[in-house]
Amino acid sequence: MNRPMQLAVVFSAFLAVPAFGPSRACAQISVASEPHEGIVVHAIGSATGRPTHVEMSGKLSADAELAADAIVKFNDAKKRAITALDGLKNPDLTVKSGGVSIAGGMDANTQQMMAMRGMATGAAGQKVRITETSRIVLANADKLSTQELLDKLLKVLDVAKDAGFVFSQPYTNDYYEMQARAMEGDIVVQFKLPDSSALRDQAYKAALDDAKARAAKLAELSGAKLGRILSVQETQGGENNMINAYVVYMNRRSGNTDDALSGTTSGELTMRVALTVQFELLAGK
Repeated sequence: MNRPMQLAVVFSAFLAVPAFGPSRACAQISVASEPHEGIVVHAIGSATGRPTHVEMSGKLSADAELAADAIVKFNDAKKRAITALDGLKNPDLTVKSGGVSIAGGMDANTQQMMAMRGMATGAAGQKVRITETSRIVLANADKLSTQELLDKLLKVLDVAKDAGFVFSQPYTNDYYEMQARAMEGDIVVQFKLPDSSALRDQAYKAALDDAKARAAKLAELSGAKLGRILSVQETQGGENNMINAYVVYMNRRSGNTDDALSGTTSGELTMRVALTVQFELLAGK
């Protein structure tokens, strides 16, 4: 063979690399619809790690007919809530404000009663409502045992609710999200790994190492030698590898499209990356 071979092969590998234990992979080989120089390999690499933070999204609100009264009531409610959480004397616990919203109107019960009586629901009886959404964050969650973490979380939730915080999930029109909530309930706790850069590096290496090994094997079976890498491209969530819509949704729900990973359970979080790697194919002896 006097010149580099031109071989178009697409290799799709779904790779799982747990923190401990052997890796497992399955593959499907097919001829590419368009010619490429060398071997093109699609691989998904993954790495896992424990969440370090736990976040709860809670709302505080107060209303009154006059804006000045609403502000006073809201400030009092917030002071009581923060004082209650400070009373836990937990240095890993912080409350981060997500901003304040102001709305006008009357409560739903009053509006319904007036409508049933044929009364106009105009400006009379309207109130000014002030609402603040805050993130209650517990750090160093990875340093606690499962039971210790559960005890701390439940205590924080109880104190926060008694102090006036209301916990709920935001509205969604995502079909898979609605299905998940129907099965799981109204989950208000998120387990997070704010900085996933180390896991991403591990996942990149896992995908690239597997791509090299599989491409080298294909080259050997073809009577050729594997050359240098010609290109590496990252694809989002592995959609190009025929992953179904639900798996793509679960990747998105786990925060894989962001630097922060998150999940609804205290178990390990998984970072997945999908790479398309093109190798040069050299003539064999």
